[in-house]
Amino acid sequence: MRKVLILVFCVIQTLFASANDGAFYTRGNQLIPISDTDISVKKEVLTLNRVGEKIQVTVYYEFFNPASRKEVIVGFEAAAPDVDFNEQSVKQFPEHPYMRNFKVVMNGEPLSFEVAHVSRHDENWNYIPNPKYYVDGKIKSATPKELDLEEWLNHSDEAEAVEHPLYVYHFNALFRPGLNIIQHTYDFDMSDQRNGSTKEFFYILTAANRWANNGIDDFTLYVNMGDHTSFHISPSSFDNPDEWEIQGTGKYTIGRLPYQLRRDSILFHMQHGNIRIHKENFHPDSELFISIDQPGGGLWSISSLNSDDAYDMDFLFDLYKEQYQLYLGPYYSGSFMDSYNKEFYNDLFTLEQRRILRNLPFAYRGYVFKTKELQDFCKSTAWYVPNPEYKALLEELPIEEQKWVEFWTLSDSMDNAKKKQIVDRVNSMYKHVFSEYLNPEHKPPMTNFDSIYYSKEFYHLDRMIGSIENQLGEPIIHDVNYWVHGQDWCDDLSARILNIEMVSGKKALVTMNIHNCQDTKETLVMIYERNNWFIDDMTEGISMRQTILKHLDYYKQEGILPKIK
Repeated sequence: MRKVLILVFCVIQTLFASANDGAFYTRGNQLIPISDTDISVKKEVLTLNRVGEKIQVTVYYEFFNPASRKEVIVGFEAAAPDVDFNEQSVKQFPEHPYMRNFKVVMNGEPLSFEVAHVSRHDENWNYIPNPKYYVDGKIKSATPKELDLEEWLNHSDEAEAVEHPLYVYHFNALFRPGLNIIQHTYDFDMSDQRNGSTKEFFYILTAANRWANNGIDDFTLYVNMGDHTSFHISPSSFDNPDEWEIQGTGKYTIGRLPYQLRRDSILFHMQHGNIRIHKENFHPDSELFISIDQPGGGLWSISSLNSDDAYDMDFLFDLYKEQYQLYLGPYYSGSFMDSYNKEFYNDLFTLEQRRILRNLPFAYRGYVFKTKELQDFCKSTAWYVPNPEYKALLEELPIEEQKWVEFWTLSDSMDNAKKKQIVDRVNSMYKHVFSEYLNPEHKPPMTNFDSIYYSKEFYHLDRMIGSIENQLGEPIIHDVNYWVHGQDWCDDLSARILNIEMVSGKKALVTMNIHNCQDTKETLVMIYERNNWFIDDMTEGISMRQTILKHLDYYKQEGILPKIK
């Protein structure tokens, strides 16, 4: 086991100097001339489509042969995965175990291919950095002894760099004079890093420089990582974001991976569609590296918090603004949901923060929120791309994200937190109102409490019926003061909350006892808007709202309409 760990560590250090705790499967590559050739690449269209955790690679080549008809050995090098690879692995997997559907069509005709296994160590277990497998006009496969890496480790310096053998796919290509077209397709699994929290795709571009023109005259790359996906393209031959074209709905930012490995990468956030880049006289001097942070990779950020971590929560939400996928994923059906008390998080996060957490899956898909605080948060993120057509339906989310939404949906304890807000709000309202009513210098009070504490719609209805009253020259409903339940008030004016019933996350019924010489029971309908709670109806046996609507309808039929701005 120790030998395997050494091998894995060395491979990762070699291939991904900054990565850790993962599994490398293989990398994409250009077709290369194995035998000498004067053939050049006139055009290449490289298309990368992600399907689940796999990459489908489609390459269209136009090669130019300046001379007479000739046969060239063309190859494709695929690094073996970072597992305990040895002779037995070759017998079990004569073709690459993580690459499938390898096909080559040249000038309309499918070509057959063979697979050679090339070791980076000779029979004396000496390391060969650049093994030569084309010898005397033939492809040379490694011997079983050369492929026995476990034996090689017994004879080597553990600190020495290690690389796995190569799978070399090769075929004979008969190039006719002039233009030749090769279509090449295959697919393979994306590599895992950071215990599966990051999926990575590595593609060798510099191999194109092996052709006669040392590059590609006309190169186009299409990348489609799937709908509702964010992905990094690390600094490479395509590090200028202005060269990329978004074909679909998306945006990009310049960002860093959360664990600060590859800095200042281009971070694309795609609702749907692909990105495209085109270059002429392209001589790549670096490789293509794409990474996707899998949902769930940042749940540690939440699960490690405690009640004293206010600054951590600010940091946490700053992370969320940069990278949506940090906290969603398979973990919340496991230890995160099972091991931590939901009540703890209800107290740890504010109501607004919990609402943001609950709605993140919908926000990432472009939902346009009606509440200002949620929409403001969305606009502050790097990843939000508004999609007015998107409908937020819980059942259409992946099951893990459904569980996330349910976890942050208001529970009884969250109701209690809201009830406390409502208690504070209602007590504050009546304290303000009654302080002016009981102040001898304010008879009658000059403050328009309705405009301050009524909901927008309720206040609009109140103004409409007030306009009708002004036109009639007599009161309809305002013959009684709904705040004090009378036309006058006593010095013992007071209000007391008897009960609060949450109807929904944004609506509550508050039962009050209003004392004005005598007790009167009243019910307030409170709704949440404009970042606070407001009165949407006042009921003392009869609903004030319904009474207003009834009278407005009656006077409309009489031809008397409100006159308000």
